[in-house]
Amino acid sequence: MFVRKAMKSEMDSIYLMGYDVWGDDFNIETYLNGCRNNKKYVLGEWYVLVVDGLAVSSLIVYHDQFKLAESNFGIGSLSTSSDFRKNGYAKVLINLVVTQIFTTTEAKVIFLHSDIGQQFYEQLGFKCIANTSECMYKKKSIDVELRGIPSYF
Repeated sequence: MFVRKAMKSEMDSIYLMGYDVWGDDFNIETYLNGCRNNKKYVLGEWYVLVVDGLAVSSLIVYHDQFKLAESNFGIGSLSTSSDFRKNGYAKVLINLVVTQIFTTTEAKVIFLHSDIGQQFYEQLGFKCIANTSECMYKKKSIDVELRGIPSYF
């Protein structure tokens, strides 16, 4: 099990990981075209968790977008293929990507937007910006101050 940057050739399968949740009533081709043309999706870097040679979970990492401060990153579009859900792969992916960001960059804070409930991310060390906010964050160290809330997260 390891994390790597996604390849262009696997983007459709990555987009389809979230089809049952984000696809609304669109047919698959309409949904895929929407993802392929989504300006937000080209602004970040996609990562996948690979298990036994298969990309089973994915997310996108943003930097220098959505009013993120220079030392801040954002995580979005976390999804796991329906055949592999309930195995903890999303948690593994987030933990590995967060560790990679904090150890290989100057990142001080990582933000995400929780649309599945905050408890999932709280288990991974993320905290809510405010009790009513779905915007969550994880700081590299306790002495880091939050500066502003990103527009997307």
